Amino acid sequence: MEAVPRKTTIREVAQAAAVGIGTISRVLNSSSQVSRETRERVLEAIRRLGFRPNAQARRILKRRSEMVCFLLSNRDFLHPFHARILQGVESYASGLKQHVLFAALHYSPRTPPDRIDLPPVLQEHGLIDGLILAGTIYPNLLRRIESIHMPFVAFSNNVVGMGGEQQFDQVGFDDFNGTLQSTRYLIGKGHRQIVFAGDTSYPWLRRRFEGYRQGMRESKLKPVSIMARNSQSFVDFGQKSAERILSRRPRPTAAVAGNDEIAYGLWRSLQRHEMKVPGDISLVGFDDREEALLMDPPLSTVRVHKEEIGETCMKMLIERLHHPRMTFSQRILPTEFVIRGTVRQL
Repeated sequence: MEAVPRKTTIREVAQAAAVGIGTISRVLNSSSQVSRETRERVLEAIRRLGFRPNAQARRILKRRSEMVCFLLSNRDFLHPFHARILQGVESYASGLKQHVLFAALHYSPRTPPDRIDLPPVLQEHGLIDGLILAGTIYPNLLRRIESIHMPFVAFSNNVVGMGGEQQFDQVGFDDFNGTLQSTRYLIGKGHRQIVFAGDTSYPWLRRRFEGYRQGMRESKLKPVSIMARNSQSFVDFGQKSAERILSRRPRPTAAVAGNDEIAYGLWRSLQRHEMKVPGDISLVGFDDREEALLMDPPLSTVRVHKEEIGETCMKMLIERLHHPRMTFSQRILPTEFVIRGTVRQL
């Protein structure tokens, strides 16, 4: 049997060049803290010994694990919206030869920060370099992550209860202008009796309502918010909202749904009431989930570029790892109104 050639170790390179392992690290990472003479001696030893750092050696040299964690909090595994964000994170990370670990966490917003039981992957020192936080994010989780000195980037649209004190890296999308654009489109099609269906106790739905309200006020129209009590889900909220919409006088000719799930619930309930979309009432959603294309006709909705959110989160986290002292960043990505078949001209 042919013997497998033994690989040169980093310690052998250091010994041959008469330097420490830390100097080898600085040379391989192009640090300016090494003299030209020492750099040339190290590079000559690397060439002569045929040294090739393996993955573990590279991590030691860089003092990083080349792993990040995508932490989904207070959402089902895997929520379709956040799955697409994770896809964007993974796509960008793979190009940098970074590895992405997934972890889920359920906790109460009332739990003291030091009592939040983080997944084991976060408690093992040095196992991961940083975090991307998604799902519904409360201040106590942010305080908990800060206490373990873990660099992180948060998906900002679902951060709840922070007010104006958001001192951390964050990436989100434009809730407000997305709904403003869809409302203006309905008004441009001749609609005047337009309602908004969404539970505005959720901050992201509240921002979408504000965009709708701005659009209505621009045209001197009265904004109307439809609230459905005791709903079990967004789809259920939409189904219960339909009866409230149909009972209004004058009857609305269009509805702006806070998200595509609410729009789907509305559509199903309107069908049961023998109301046609868009023949009897026009309908727009928000998110552009896959289900929007399965409705008949396909739903006009605001598209959120979810993979781009994930890519931007990963880019920002890498920047933070390379520049730990840089000021905190916030990126708000634009949305896009997609016209399909659920709006008619009056």
